[in-house]
Amino acid sequence: MPIDTPDQIDKAKTLADRFRAMATAIELNGADNFGGAFVVIPPSDGGDILETLVLDSRQDPAMLWMLLKTKCDMELTKLDQAQRSGNAFGRR
Repeated sequence: MPIDTPDQIDKAKTLADRFRAMATAIELNGADNFGGAFVVIPPSDGGDILETLVLDSRQDPAMLWMLLKTKCDMELTKLDQAQRSGNAFGRR
């Protein structure tokens, strides 16, 4: 779907800025202790934005994947609870 309105353009830029900010953080911290990074932006009412930069001199990939899985599991639990209670995610 094309982006038409100024509000849609502003929202898209704001979301893209999250990825640019992570790229900057990665560049500033260098590669020696880079343990991974992720930015997850769900659709609106789909949960919280997840942003994490892992600095780990051991560069353990399992730690990154477990962290992402845990954060995703937490968001899925909140979404499930909201759906079970009849509320849209993030709305009361």
